[in-house]
Amino acid sequence: MPNLFLIPFINVLKIHDAVMRDWLSGLGDTSVKEHLEYPFRLERFFPENARLALIKGNKVHDEILSLFNIIDPQAVFLDISTDLYELENKYNKRLISPHEFWQEYYENISKDISGPARTLYKIYLNEIIGKNARLIESQERLPLNMIFYGPNMTSIDELIPVYEEAFNMVEEFTLQTARAVNEIMNLRERPERLWHSSLNATRVGISYEETEKFYNELLSRLERLLKYKARDYFVKILGEKARVYVESYEKFLDHKIKEDEIKFSNISEGLKILKLQSELSEIVILCEPMDYNAILGFLKNNTDPVFSDFSMREINLIMLLEKMKPFLQKNRILQSNYEIALNILGREKPKRFTGHFAVLVPK
Repeated sequence: MPNLFLIPFINVLKIHDAVMRDWLSGLGDTSVKEHLEYPFRLERFFPENARLALIKGNKVHDEILSLFNIIDPQAVFLDISTDLYELENKYNKRLISPHEFWQEYYENISKDISGPARTLYKIYLNEIIGKNARLIESQERLPLNMIFYGPNMTSIDELIPVYEEAFNMVEEFTLQTARAVNEIMNLRERPERLWHSSLNATRVGISYEETEKFYNELLSRLERLLKYKARDYFVKILGEKARVYVESYEKFLDHKIKEDEIKFSNISEGLKILKLQSELSEIVILCEPMDYNAILGFLKNNTDPVFSDFSMREINLIMLLEKMKPFLQKNRILQSNYEIALNILGREKPKRFTGHFAVLVPK
């Protein structure tokens, strides 16, 4: 019986892709052409917080590789659009190497970049891929199969504005909440390093926040104030902002449910294919951190007979999640601010938003 593992995954190449796009967006053609004369070690020109995100992203990548070396999977599921089935087939037929796989993947998703910027982008990503090609392989061998299970590009494009609205709203709501708390009792902690990429630009929003201490203090003080001293004050100051945030976040969750259903269906179809291959013993599903609990719940509770032929196994994720923390903080804030906003409005959480899919930070 093949063993099935689920691992939250932050693709270090996607972090490089997002940082590079952000940097290129601030350059004119003249500056880009100057860099084309000396296209290497471009990281030194990136903003400090973006460079730090790259460093920490590499550490997450190393931890994921260590888990892969332990598991040594024969098949790997990737949250990549099923529209790229030709790339999936090329890899599975061994027509391309892992390096060529990622080159072609980024060739596909970077078609929106044009002119000299595209040339510089391709030079940079090719160098990074060369350093980090081991994203779909164990130390000793390549997996026999690669399965893409992400939604098609049309569905992704429809979801992006909804995600972006929620991500933008949470920043405003957090800022207003912090100001309101600070009016009553001064916050000692301050937000540290922050870096975000646009989901519109990359189809994969990346955020890096060293704000855990600040946010923990904010939550602790706000909880006490709402419970004992100043509830009426916060209802008056933040009531309308809480209402807008709740609407935005619930719209985000409704769309996430639809996206999760697509992913669940594609994972089921992929497992049906793998079921026919008796030589498989270890299979890994790599997922976005915000999808981890939803997919885990789906795998554990599914009654489809195909799942009886796979054994769900756990692997120690403590070190991985610790290194991922700054990349998970935005999701934590999204989730926690929803609870805060409901509290301020005096509302109960709708039942449809109490399932596994609504937990955005892996437990």
